[in-house]
Amino acid sequence: SFAVVCPGARSHIKRWTSEGFAAVADRLIKEAKLQVIFSGEPEEKGIIEEIRQQMTQKAFTMVGLATIPQLAVLMSRAALVITNDSASLHLASAVQAPTVAIFGPTDADKYGPTAPHNRIIRRQLFCSPCEEALCRFSHECMRFISAEEVFAAAQELLKAARAGHG
Repeated sequence: SFAVVCPGARSHIKRWTSEGFAAVADRLIKEAKLQVIFSGEPEEKGIIEEIRQQMTQKAFTMVGLATIPQLAVLMSRAALVITNDSASLHLASAVQAPTVAIFGPTDADKYGPTAPHNRIIRRQLFCSPCEEALCRFSHECMRFISAEEVFAAAQELLKAARAGHG
């Protein structure tokens, strides 16, 4: 089985760290025994290559190779989707894929996953959700999210799926 990981977002401020994505992807491969497929829009190729270079394990990429309907099918068959607040999140929700959604400056209550099995990762800081295009601080809402907690959320969803409920 496989996980689809979508590290991009139209707005840079909605992207979690490349180090974080690399660490989680490595653990999904090593510990959860999943294949990892990175997905995103063609202009996100750079960020995905940056993540793959930081990994110790081999991951696949579908960046710019899949149409939206193909990606929807891929997500519908995935054991898990990990995504920022982006178009990928809404696609994962549409096909009811088990989803770990990483939120920083945007409001998870408004834009969060609607799939029955989901986990939302966010830091409740005094300034978030700010809904601002530029951060007045140092992007702590994303930087303070650890690979450990994202991986733990992924494991919870995988366990729930194996048990047949979420």
